[in-house]
Amino acid sequence: MILKFTGQYGSTVDLNGSGEIQGYEFLDPPVEYRFLRAGLPISDWISPKLHYTTLLHPVRSDNDVRTIGFDTTDVTIETSGLAGTFILLVWQRE
Repeated sequence: MILKFTGQYGSTVDLNGSGEIQGYEFLDPPVEYRFLRAGLPISDWISPKLHYTTLLHPVRSDNDVRTIGFDTTDVTIETSGLAGTFILLVWQRE
């Protein structure tokens, strides 16, 4: 399932409740964005690129390789910029 978020530059998108996600893409991107967990930054400011960004991480368990998504518990995405709107697509992990 793909979730769609829109907002003004300089606003925050709450991903809490989206469960685990496997990737995201900004359409009409903000100037920069960063991830926060419980209000504290967990990434530096990032300049968006116009493509899908995967968040899947491989995990080895014996001879099996599995992937895990990004847990969105208490996670928000903070955007920067003035006088514009962004569109954010988020792919939920199924």
